[in-house]
Amino acid sequence: MFYRNLFLCSIFILVILFASVSYAAPAYGTHMPEGRHWISGLEGSFIIDRDLDNDEGGTNGDRYFFTLSYGVFSWLSFDGKIGVGDVDWDRTGADDLSYRTNFAGGYGFRIRGYENQEWGVKNVVGFQHISVHPEAKNQGGDKNEAIIDEWQASVIVSKDIKDLVPYLGVRYGTLDFIKKTNEMNRKRIKAEHNYGLIIGLDYWLNEELKLNLEGTFFDGEEVAVSISYDF
Repeated sequence: MFYRNLFLCSIFILVILFASVSYAAPAYGTHMPEGRHWISGLEGSFIIDRDLDNDEGGTNGDRYFFTLSYGVFSWLSFDGKIGVGDVDWDRTGADDLSYRTNFAGGYGFRIRGYENQEWGVKNVVGFQHISVHPEAKNQGGDKNEAIIDEWQASVIVSKDIKDLVPYLGVRYGTLDFIKKTNEMNRKRIKAEHNYGLIIGLDYWLNEELKLNLEGTFFDGEEVAVSISYDF
């Protein structure tokens, strides 16, 4: 058991260190805190590719969070996170821009729906928001500023298989790239696609400690990895 846990931890660390990707709003899986209990953890969320509308190119970067969830009731939890993130803008017909790491944060909630303990099946509906505020970039004599705002609504279903809990779901998510040049010319650029497929996996190291790996496809290729502890 020890060596299996060590192997899985190593895989998660390698994913975090070597994934050159950017923004995601993870759905968290179907595990929620019990009423009046907390779950805390560490999360790295990344996007491999997220195309922007109207031939504006694409955006990417990395972000890392401390996460905290509180169970208001056994069927309702509030989620919050705070951390740092950067932003890259791969522009069409212009030089790319890389905005350095600065504040990032997010919040959301989840509602437990259908649950069948005999079959080990759960369903959760969630809403999540993430905002990234990187440092301004001075390039070509211009001061370039950017904010990333991402909103996501998701529905996921999981199946318990001993210590493993794979899950599958769908999401509707928007990404707004808000850019400003020389403190003027503010423009909001939308993501090209909004509907995505969610595939994820929880792995329980013990009764309180859990690893999570999640990917999103179709609206963009995104990855999130995390470790969390139930209090």
